[in-house]
Amino acid sequence: MPAVLKPLSSSSAESTRSAASIQSVAAALLAAAVVIGFLYFGRDVLIPVALTALISFALGPLVSVLRRFVGLKAAVALSVLVAVLVVGGLTFLLAWQLTDLAANLPKYRSNLHQKIEELRGGGGVLADAVGGVRELIGELTRPQGAAGTAAPGASAPPPPPAPAAAVMDGTALDIVASFLLPVVVPLLLMGLIIVLVVFMLLEREPLRDRLIHLISRGDISRTTEAINDAVSRLSRFLAMQVLINISYGTTIAIGLWLMGMPNPLVWGLLGGVLRFVPYAGAVIGALVPTLVAFAVSPGWTLPLMTLGLIVLCEVVAGQVVEPLLYGSSTGISPLAVLISTITWAALWGPVGLLLAMPLTVCLVVIGRHVPQLAFLDILLADEPALPVEAQIYHRLLAHSPFDAIEIAVEYARESGSPALFDKVLLPLLVLAETDRRRGALDSDRQSLIAEGIEEIVDTAREELDTASSDGEEAAVASPPASNAQVLCIGGRSDLDRAAAVLTAAALIHRNIPARVHALRELAVAAAQEPAPSVVAFCVLLPGSATVINHLLRRLRLHGVRDVPVVIGAFGAEIGQTAGGSASPPYPIARTVSDVCDLVANAAERREKAA
Repeated sequence: MPAVLKPLSSSSAESTRSAASIQSVAAALLAAAVVIGFLYFGRDVLIPVALTALISFALGPLVSVLRRFVGLKAAVALSVLVAVLVVGGLTFLLAWQLTDLAANLPKYRSNLHQKIEELRGGGGVLADAVGGVRELIGELTRPQGAAGTAAPGASAPPPPPAPAAAVMDGTALDIVASFLLPVVVPLLLMGLIIVLVVFMLLEREPLRDRLIHLISRGDISRTTEAINDAVSRLSRFLAMQVLINISYGTTIAIGLWLMGMPNPLVWGLLGGVLRFVPYAGAVIGALVPTLVAFAVSPGWTLPLMTLGLIVLCEVVAGQVVEPLLYGSSTGISPLAVLISTITWAALWGPVGLLLAMPLTVCLVVIGRHVPQLAFLDILLADEPALPVEAQIYHRLLAHSPFDAIEIAVEYARESGSPALFDKVLLPLLVLAETDRRRGALDSDRQSLIAEGIEEIVDTAREELDTASSDGEEAAVASPPASNAQVLCIGGRSDLDRAAAVLTAAALIHRNIPARVHALRELAVAAAQEPAPSVVAFCVLLPGSATVINHLLRRLRLHGVRDVPVVIGAFGAEIGQTAGGSASPPYPIARTVSDVCDLVANAAERREKAA
C-alpha cells in the first residue's frame, strides 16, 4: 500500500522554517564574502575600469554639448584633450609650487624654533613631545653639507671608496627598473585609462544597449529607469562637486594670498582636490596649510587666520552651498558615506577614497530598483527606513516617550495637528490594535501606548499653541460650536480610548468642547457630568457591523439615548462595517477629521431643532 503522508506538526514546521532561515543567512554571507573577495583581489582590473566609468560620467555632459556642433568623434577628442590639458596643467603647477615651497622651508627654521620654545615652556609631556619635534625639524631643515659635519676635535671620516665599475650581471638593470617602474607604471595606467575613456565615450549608447540587454531579463522599462536614475544622480553629483570644489579652492587661494601666505596656489589646489575625499580630505586640506603657516610666520596671527579661513569656507560649502545645490541628488545618509569611505579605502586604497561616493550612489540605485537587493537602499539611503507612525510606535514600545514626542511635535509643526492625528497617530493605533489581536501586545503595553498617545497629544497641542500665539493657528480653526458638548467614547480597549482622545483633541482644535471616557466608565460619568449634545463613538478595526451594533447596545444600556451618535470605525473599510441591512443607523467615518465634520454637522442640526 502506498504510504500515507501525515501533516507536519507545528514543531516540525518551525524547525523547517528555522533551517531555511539559517540556510538563507549562510547563503547571503557566502555571497557577500565572494563579492568582497572579487573586489579585493580583482582591484588591479576593477580600479581602471571604475576610474574610466567615473571620468566618462564627468565628461558625458560636455560631449553631449559639443556633439551638436562638431559630431561625436570630434566632441570626444576635444573633451578628452581639454581634460588632459587641465589635469596636466594643474599637476605641473602643483609640482612647481611644491618644489618652490620645499626649497624655501630651511629659511623658516628660526620661526619653527621660536614657536617650539614657546610651546616647550609649559613643561611636562608637551615639552618632551615638542623636543622630539624640534630634533626632527632640525634634521629636515639642515643643509645637506651640514648633515655629515663632525664634532670639533674629532677625526675626519674616511673618504668613501671609489665606485666600482658596474658589471652587467643584472644589478644595473635592477637599479634602472627600481627607478623607472614607479614612474612608468602610473604613466601606463594613465594612458590606459585615457584610451578606455575615449572608447567608452565613443561607444556610450551601444554599451548602454548591451547593459540593458544583459540585466533587463525582459523588463526593459525598469532597467532603463534604474540606469537613468544612476546616470542622473552621478552626473549631478559630479558636476556640483566639481563646481563647489573649484570655487572652494579659488576662495582659499585668494584668501591666503591676501594674508601673505607663500605659495597660495598650492593650498587652493590641494584643498579643492582633497574635498573629493569625504571627511578626511577636508581635515587634511585644513591641517597641512595651517602647519606650513605655523612654520613660515614669526607670530601666531597667520596660522590662526589660515585655519579660520579654511574652516569658514568648509562650513559655508558643506552646510550651505552643498545642501542648496545637491538637494537629494545622491540620496545617501552621512553615516553611510563614512562607512562606505572606510570600506572602499580598505578594498582599493587611496583610489577607493576617491570612488567611495560614486560607487555608493550606484549601490543605492541598485537597491532601489532591484527587489532582491532592497537592503542596500534601506541601509545606505538618507530616507527614513520606517514611516513616521512606525517610528513613534517603536519608540513608545522601547520606553522612549520623549523621542516619540519629539518626532510627533516636529511633524505637527511641519504639517499641522489634523495631519498628525489622521496620518500618524491614528495609523499608529491601528498598528497597535493589529498587534493586540494577534497576541503580540499585552495589556501593560496597551496602556503604555495609550498613555504615550495622550502625552503626545497634550504636548503637541501646547507646542502649537505656543508657536501660534500670533493668531495664525486660530485663523484656520473652525468657529466655536455654541454650547455643544461632545462625549468621545472608546469602544473596547485602552487603544480605543486613545482613539477617542485623538478625536477629542481634534474637536478642541476646532473650538468644539469635548471630553473623553471609556465605555466602562459611562455609568459613573453619567451621574456626575451633564448630558452630551453629540456622542463620538470610536472603535479600532471593528471588523463587522455586528461588533458596532453590540457596542451601541451597551452604550444605550449605560443611559446614552436620544443623542446623535457619530461612529469612528478607524482602520476598517466602509463596506465591512456599513454594508448590509445590519449596518448601524448612524453616520460612520474612517478618519478623525471626518468624525469632527460629522460631529459639527450633528451639533448644528441639534441646535437648529432646539
